[in-house]
Amino acid sequence: RHFKAPKVLRNFVEKEIRKLSKYFDGVLDYHVILTYNDGMKEAEIVANSKKHHFAANDSDPKMDRAVVLAVEKMKVQLNRHKEKLVEK
Repeated sequence: RHFKAPKVLRNFVEKEIRKLSKYFDGVLDYHVILTYNDGMKEAEIVANSKKHHFAANDSDPKMDRAVVLAVEKMKVQLNRHKEKLVEK
């Protein structure tokens, strides 16, 4: 938000998001929102599947670390959802 992400940062985010498909392949799309807020960098990831919406966010002084932390949170959510589907 309110800034144009450098190509290196965009490529890094895309690479991290691609890793999520091995946890749950039913996600239709991902939206990544990057913001600067009082010296902290924030990364928010929103994922949409057919029946569910997932959201994860985190902040850190470094943008790449904020992205990695948000991706980790998203992995947990997607993995938990996949396990619930397998149980049914």
